[in-house]
Amino acid sequence: MAGRNVTTVVADLVRTLPTDPRLDDVVAAVARSVGTPTRVVDVDGPSWGSLTALVSQAPHENLVLVPAAVPPLYRMHCVLHELGHLLHGDAGAPTPASVASLAAGTNVCQRDVDGRSAAHGDDPTQAAGHGLVSVSGDDEHFAERFAYEVATVLLGAGSSDERAYG
Repeated sequence: MAGRNVTTVVADLVRTLPTDPRLDDVVAAVARSVGTPTRVVDVDGPSWGSLTALVSQAPHENLVLVPAAVPPLYRMHCVLHELGHLLHGDAGAPTPASVASLAAGTNVCQRDVDGRSAAHGDDPTQAAGHGLVSVSGDDEHFAERFAYEVATVLLGAGSSDERAYG
């Protein structure tokens, strides 16, 4: 779905959801859309550092990994953001080195909205060589907007002021 407008992607997804959808309904709808079973896994363990969530794709299953000890609203945003990456087609499978880094409590993923690699300047090949998954700024903006728009469906429209002014 890369290249599609995020509002169109959300509208298409929402049409497949039941009345009063829940986060689990969105996960199931994304799984149907990408054609691969998708699970959300709460991970307890070492510090996640600056990493807030992680999506891992395998031929048989997608996993959205989120820290176990985060507030529910923040968890929902993290899950929706990673689902946005799946729908946009820009998620990847972590390398063995990145999985080992997560287990050791260090950063495994680098996603910067300005499109620059904080650890390696502007050279995305350097990030990949160190087991990091690097995603472009456009991909990040898509995932953030997807998370926001789907959250408004899950949480409701809010007050009249919020509906008028966003």
